[in-house]
Amino acid sequence: MEVHSKWYDDIARSINSHKDTLSKKDYKKYKLDLLLRVAKRVTGFSSECGECQLFQPEIANLSKELSDLVQMSKEKRKSYFKMINKIIKHLQKQHKLITEGHNLGIWIAIGVALGVALGAGLDNVGAGIAIGVGIGVAIGSYLNNKAKKEGRVI
Repeated sequence: MEVHSKWYDDIARSINSHKDTLSKKDYKKYKLDLLLRVAKRVTGFSSECGECQLFQPEIANLSKELSDLVQMSKEKRKSYFKMINKIIKHLQKQHKLITEGHNLGIWIAIGVALGVALGAGLDNVGAGIAIGVGIGVAIGSYLNNKAKKEGRVI
């Protein structure tokens, strides 16, 4: 889904301008790439989703506050991350999107649990865990790639 909107272009320009002013560590710490991807998704769904339309001013505020982000109080930073998480949860719940690596993490955990049970049955827990992790990585990677092909990744 290619997004061409003036609002998104302004947000992208604002966020990308901070790429030069913030260090790489801060850029990654404040999840500016994720904020940009979330803004793109919100723009794409705003024509059909009223809640996404309401998130647009919130994202605009977040992008305006980026210049003060490093000097912000702990509470301001906390609310910054809460808002991003709130938008992501909406996108996941209402629009069936997932974050990168979502399925991989879930299936590794399931694979470890199954591996422990399998290992206990084989009297070799270490081998069982390794097999379980391998299976979990295979299934999780498959599901992540499938979601990416379908365009459901934030």
